Amino acid sequence: MPQTELQRSGFMPARVIHLHPSRFCNLACKHCYSASGPQERLHLPPAQVIAALEVLRGEGYDVLSLSGGEPTLYSGFEQIVRSAASLGFQVNLISNGAPIGGHLLDVIAQYVHLTAISLDGAPATHNEMRGTARAFDYVERAVERLSALKLQFGFSYCVSRKSLADMPWAYEFAASAGAKLLQFHPFAATGRGSQMAEDNTLSSADFARLYVLSKLLEAHKQLAVQLDIAPVELIRDLRGDYLVLSADYVSDLSLGDMVSPLVIDETGMMYPFSYGIDPRLAIAKVDANLRAAIMAYKVAGWHRLRLLLDRAFAALDSYNGEFIDWFYHLVETSRTLDFSLSSESILLPDSLYYE
Repeated sequence: MPQTELQRSGFMPARVIHLHPSRFCNLACKHCYSASGPQERLHLPPAQVIAALEVLRGEGYDVLSLSGGEPTLYSGFEQIVRSAASLGFQVNLISNGAPIGGHLLDVIAQYVHLTAISLDGAPATHNEMRGTARAFDYVERAVERLSALKLQFGFSYCVSRKSLADMPWAYEFAASAGAKLLQFHPFAATGRGSQMAEDNTLSSADFARLYVLSKLLEAHKQLAVQLDIAPVELIRDLRGDYLVLSADYVSDLSLGDMVSPLVIDETGMMYPFSYGIDPRLAIAKVDANLRAAIMAYKVAGWHRLRLLLDRAFAALDSYNGEFIDWFYHLVETSRTLDFSLSSESILLPDSLYYE
């Protein structure tokens, strides 16, 4: 494929950075993917993040999504969103809602495009998963405050076995509250979630129910519905969207062309696609050497990414189910890779990767 025809790598319509600047949170949710909580203090210095965002804007990224931890409690929250907006990023935010108020509302109003409030089911289920009887009250209060200022907001809804049946309720709640978006994402057994996987992980039949329910709700057209699973056949057909499967070299591409979403965790490490990817697939660290590290990745390190994608697509041939959470599939696949069988500096024949 000629270099001029290469467009992007991945299914995302935009080039997105998922920033997790801190693991500090006011809650210690039972299913938290990053095991964040009130006792956690690990965080990134704001100046380090801002310097990295300047580099990554030049690498083609245009959307910054903050989560955590609770990002509004991160000491550098205002600095980060202000700087990101000035660099031209569209800034989005995922919050549990509790801290939203006062001066934070002014900051959100000025710099944040969309605030997504986390939901884990109807009130009783949400409170149980969040570990406090006030969790849903925080959600309602945040929605009232955002609505009063006519700010754009949505909901990020974690679908577990317990909350699957609450999806119609979530749609009605979101629509009546004036939300712009309702995102359904399946429970993932990472972080503290790994301790409750048996009771909450969706089965293949549950994935089918999730898909059908989301399509039925989407048909009402009262708000946008985003579903973080897709038919396996569709994913397989879109294999060509990952240009690193077919490129002979990528040194002239931007990192945004190669990897989206890009994840930055609370240690400052950058990873492809999803929080929880095996550390052996790290791209670079957000420090003073970031530009050089990205260039080194384009020369050799990206071969590991190519191997991950090849193995992930190959695994679809024996996948047990009609629907898949693609990014969690990448996380699981990353943990099975054996890099001892090949060198990062050697490309295997294209015929092994791209048909």
